[in-house]
Amino acid sequence: MPLEISPAATSPSEVAEIPQAQPEVDDSLIPICASTAIANEEEDQEDDQDIVDTEDVFPDAAHHSSSQKRKRKKKSAADRGPTALPKNRGNGFEEYFADPPMTAEEAMQEKQEIYSPDIPFEKYSQQLKILLFGRMQSCIQRFRSRRRIQHQRVLYFDEYLFLGGVDTNQGAYTGLDPKELKQLTPTQRREATARDVIYEGSAAGDRFYDGDQTKWTVDFTGVAAGFLSERLIPLTGLQTRPMEEAIDVVENFLRYVLHHDVCPEYEEDVKGAMRVCLAAKNEWPMLNSLQTALPGLFNLAATELFSKPDLNAWAFHLFKVPKGFDAKAVFYSAIAMLDDPKTFEHLVGNSVELLRQYECTLEITAVDPPTEEMTERFKRLAIDTCNKAKKFKLMPIGKVTLKPATIEDGWVNPDMPHPLEGKEIDLYFEYDILANLRSGMKMALEIGELGAEFRFVRRILKIVPSFYTFLPQELMRGLKQPAENERPGPSIHDSTVEDNQAVEE
Repeated sequence: MPLEISPAATSPSEVAEIPQAQPEVDDSLIPICASTAIANEEEDQEDDQDIVDTEDVFPDAAHHSSSQKRKRKKKSAADRGPTALPKNRGNGFEEYFADPPMTAEEAMQEKQEIYSPDIPFEKYSQQLKILLFGRMQSCIQRFRSRRRIQHQRVLYFDEYLFLGGVDTNQGAYTGLDPKELKQLTPTQRREATARDVIYEGSAAGDRFYDGDQTKWTVDFTGVAAGFLSERLIPLTGLQTRPMEEAIDVVENFLRYVLHHDVCPEYEEDVKGAMRVCLAAKNEWPMLNSLQTALPGLFNLAATELFSKPDLNAWAFHLFKVPKGFDAKAVFYSAIAMLDDPKTFEHLVGNSVELLRQYECTLEITAVDPPTEEMTERFKRLAIDTCNKAKKFKLMPIGKVTLKPATIEDGWVNPDMPHPLEGKEIDLYFEYDILANLRSGMKMALEIGELGAEFRFVRRILKIVPSFYTFLPQELMRGLKQPAENERPGPSIHDSTVEDNQAVEE
């Protein structure tokens, strides 16, 4: 789920079920984006992933003695095939890694045999669409053999492919004899043992699209956005290193698609997906930093003055309130500093009450930081505390312009009119909060109105990045196909039918 800011829950929430142990995620907060102590486990393997040894594919057939294993002759790069990654090239995910140039024969094979000509997907016949699926399937298999995808990167890549409609589950035992596998070429061996499948028909069941002309689209940008905005949280806990690895896996694959001209007719779409990766690298750390900045003294003061404060609305163990905090002094001092005469006249010297409060979802359309003149005003402002020897300063305040929006999350919500009825509003925040907000980000808020078009934030329920996308495939993650049951169910005529069946069994 997107980032939820509701510190009432202090225990880590349940992380999505995944094959390996993952960092726990506290859904009550935006997790701190801090470096982790995960050791670098990028160890070189004996062979590449497209090399199938008897011990790897058929564990029961591994009866060789330790001495025989030591005497086993290592395969050269030529023996491992033209797409195998040489051991001296690392794992393919180094910062400055670049794919080596292909030979003329390899380039001709990819262009004429593996990848089909440039034809827009919308003009594909059913036969050509199946050809496109095979093209992407071959690309994924060759990418796996061209990289040493190890440890957590395997999980990240599989989850990314799943959202794109690719079945990455381990296939059933193929019945191939180890001796037969060794007689195959590296390319044939890779295809025989591949586990990445893009279904061409109804064989996918209900868990994946069936590949017909109406249900399949090509959307590299959408799949990347869905993975990096939805799945990244439970997989990495938004810890720095796991998050960077997950983004790098997607970006590395997209670069491979471009480098090998896998689908040149969708080059702009692939580049759009790479821009999403860049946005994820920038925006997730920004959203992480908001947990120590929200709600800000200004909105906190307004909440205490004009509504009943909710102690569970903010993470006060992270947001530090100055000692001797005076809500009235903070609020009216800030109002006096703002260049908004209409708001000042309405709020100062009048009896102001909360007119209404409501929850709504808004999208940021503009961020206006404080001007230099306003910044100088706030620098000269010092508010007395109960300890006269100490004073604290308010941070300069700017505003954010927002418009009504929705955040899709897979739940069916009742169709209700938006409380703002389509109009834009302005909200005030301190500079350290504004620095971490960008146009396109969406927020689910609880807002209070005081009249004269002045509003303040009582609570932020959820924040999502500008590239947030919810993919329907996400709902298929835990799907189990229903099995037919011919036994009758309980009824008013026989309410104990299930108990009788249990006794019979």
